[in-house]
Amino acid sequence: MGKLLIVISGIGTGGHYFPAVVVAKEFTRYNWNTIFLVRRGYPEEKFAKEYNLKTFGINPRPYYGKSLITKIVALLKVIESVFRLNKIIKNGVGISFGGFGSIPLIVSCIINHRPYYLFEPNRIPGRTTRLFAAYARKVFLGMPCGIKMKGNLTITGIPIREEFKRFTAYKSNVKTVLFLGGSQGAKKLNELAIELQKILPQKYKIIIISGKRDFEWVNRQKDTRTKVIPFTTEPWKIIVQADVVISRAGALSGYELIIMKKSVLFIPFPYAVDNHQYYNAQYFAQMSNVKMALEQNLNGNLLLNIIIELANAKELNKISNQELILNAEKIIVETIIAELK
Repeated sequence: MGKLLIVISGIGTGGHYFPAVVVAKEFTRYNWNTIFLVRRGYPEEKFAKEYNLKTFGINPRPYYGKSLITKIVALLKVIESVFRLNKIIKNGVGISFGGFGSIPLIVSCIINHRPYYLFEPNRIPGRTTRLFAAYARKVFLGMPCGIKMKGNLTITGIPIREEFKRFTAYKSNVKTVLFLGGSQGAKKLNELAIELQKILPQKYKIIIISGKRDFEWVNRQKDTRTKVIPFTTEPWKIIVQADVVISRAGALSGYELIIMKKSVLFIPFPYAVDNHQYYNAQYFAQMSNVKMALEQNLNGNLLLNIIIELANAKELNKISNQELILNAEKIIVETIIAELK
């Protein structure tokens, strides 16, 4: 049993809490006492419980891009969360998976002179990572860093759930195009899907995974060859059916698609912070069966040509000079344990 308490923060979107949950579960396999930070009633709490993780509630709020009053409230919530964390961090080690939810954990570690680690999935690190990287024991990177950044950096790949690694081949006489919008910028991809269905050859069908905001609109616009599915926490069941995937370029979702050896067109969300999706897509596009296109350059006919090319490609996904790393959680956990012993 590890003597130190492992405190992990994955508060935020799925890109934060899914990798964090995978790493937390890996620590429990090594019999280390692990606590997963959550906001009560938010998705990260639900998934932590599904993985049978011990949770501890704090209540941080988003800060960047908010009004002055909202920023003041967010600052007060950070202070409140730090005080709560001070109760458990005195004999602990912090592991942050980025975003606003990680700041209380990092600050608590600094105040209590405790070591902390950072994980950054994107090629352009987030603001929290850039702010605290130089003082972290180690910064784990999902992909090679696209900027110069101080700190003890090591590339581990991105921890993903086991189901993405255990997919089986799916065969169908009809080619399937999957539109996967993610949490940012899904509306434009939904519009492209509706435009595409008018010119797509008959041997193709379309699946759209749509969030609540656009679900009714897409359902009204779709034709008989298009199926609309609500957001799912088990996307591998749908992804496995696809011959071509049209997706934004979030680091985690992109990694999952390529691990599943899918032909993908990445369309970076142009309003992502620091344009980080553009640099993620650039990296993924080094692989066979993967292309990148900018939203402003796309129309239905160009999209159709790219889909047909990808659907007829034969090579498996492979990056130049190296494969994507499959066991990132094991690398991260074993590295930390070796340093703490």
